[in-house]
Amino acid sequence: MAILENETNNYFKINFDRCAVKGRLVYVNFSVYKTEIDRQKEKDRESKISKFFLDLRQYLDGKYRALVTAIGDLTLEEILSKTDIGKIDSAKYPKLSELQYEANELLPYERLIANAIYQYGEENSVIQIDKAHLTKLQALGFEEEWTASPVRISSGAEVFCGEYNDEYIDMPFYYNRLKTVMSNNILDC
Repeated sequence: MAILENETNNYFKINFDRCAVKGRLVYVNFSVYKTEIDRQKEKDRESKISKFFLDLRQYLDGKYRALVTAIGDLTLEEILSKTDIGKIDSAKYPKLSELQYEANELLPYERLIANAIYQYGEENSVIQIDKAHLTKLQALGFEEEWTASPVRISSGAEVFCGEYNDEYIDMPFYYNRLKTVMSNNILDC
């Protein structure tokens, strides 16, 4: 879902996770796509990106559960390294140390990729992914194009959109509320 403002030819995207009902007041957070092509890029990628992040999260959670299961009844005092803060002692517990590495190795990419899919301005925040991690991420559905050619956003804001009247809160709720504070020359797309 997006809104096209015909007067400016801007496409508006609701940032659902940043919208809020504060007290009895409705605030809608939105971004403006740089071009119609950027809007189309997002539409074309949306389901693949969602599936990738779901699969990545399930992978990471599975690795973490395997680590917790392997630790069993051991205490953190027993297994943690005295010199590497927060790491399992690899000399005493090599298998647990390897499981900890596996549980953590792709974790930073979750945020890096999420932040690189959308970009303000013209410059790319290029993320570096080594070949071994890239192969694992691609196996989970990651496509390098998402970060090499990100969806461009030109601006954004949060606006007050009236009082909350106990309506059902979902994406259309926020879209309809935003439309109430926009010009009449808009189109749903």
